[in-house]
Amino acid sequence: QAKGADASETLSAIVRVRAKIAPDARTLATLGPLREGSGVLVREGFVATIGYLVIEAEAVEVTGADGRTVPAAYAGYDHASGFGLVRLLAPLGAKPLAFGDSAEVAENDPLLVAAYGGPAGVNFVRVVSRRPFSGSWEYLLDSAIWTYPAVPNWSGAALLGPRGELLGIGSLIVSDAAGI
Repeated sequence: QAKGADASETLSAIVRVRAKIAPDARTLATLGPLREGSGVLVREGFVATIGYLVIEAEAVEVTGADGRTVPAAYAGYDHASGFGLVRLLAPLGAKPLAFGDSAEVAENDPLLVAAYGGPAGVNFVRVVSRRPFSGSWEYLLDSAIWTYPAVPNWSGAALLGPRGELLGIGSLIVSDAAGI
């Protein structure tokens, strides 16, 4: 597990993403005009989040762990994964999170979900299964990582491995995630 300075450095890469959606957006009626969730600094100047937060955004802002907000721009949407990407228009001063190998994640593994908010945004979860997920409105995942329990503020939250490495991005609370 990431501890001490490492945990602080890891959490500094977890940001808040706020998006104002274009008035003529096709997703406006279902997802609303203002969207907010978390994101992860994955490369200098770039934040990954769940795509529905930023798709069709006309304005985006990102707030770092230190509370400073910077403007950002919608950079793209990956139809295969459902992830969104925003480009920071000013530096945040945080170190990007290292990527882990999500293919190595197995059933019953303990992981962390980290949403914006520092230590208060971190929750322990267990992997309950690896199975397909169909977001018929957007994407199909062959081997989604299903975790339990559900956590508040899941949208765009980081799924972290035992060394603080990024393994995934939170998407939804699904009622049958625990397989019950």
